[in-house]
Amino acid sequence: MKLFKSVDKVLARMGSSKATDRAYNEPLTAAIIKKIPGEQLAVSEAGGIWAALQELNGYVFMELIVLDTTKIKTFKGVTMKFLGDTELTLTSDSGEVKSDFSDDFNRWLTEISFEITKKDLNFIKKKKYTQIQLDFKKKTLLFDVKK
Repeated sequence: MKLFKSVDKVLARMGSSKATDRAYNEPLTAAIIKKIPGEQLAVSEAGGIWAALQELNGYVFMELIVLDTTKIKTFKGVTMKFLGDTELTLTSDSGEVKSDFSDDFNRWLTEISFEITKKDLNFIKKKKYTQIQLDFKKKTLLFDVKK
């Protein structure tokens, strides 16, 4: 059994979605979650989204860390949508977004930066949305907002 798990991890790193599902279905523990910097905005069965703010030359950036079993690799950027009664859509600051595999978390770790306005920040802080959706290439990741 342990040998198959190791093989699945190798296949998952090469991009096999079926191997990823088999290899990384272990739940995240509270101790592991505490290692991730930022405030947790959203959760999913496989991970979640954490965010921190950074100000640079008068511009405010929201730095996201996405932890999931899905590897993100794109040169066309990521779109993040806050879904609820009213919606907010943000586009990543950089077109190139690439996940790195984390042995600590046993999942893909993706850092994404978004430039946001004060109006966007107020919308996010009020949490009048129920889900966060990440779109890249032809894939969608959906996370439930952490209450």
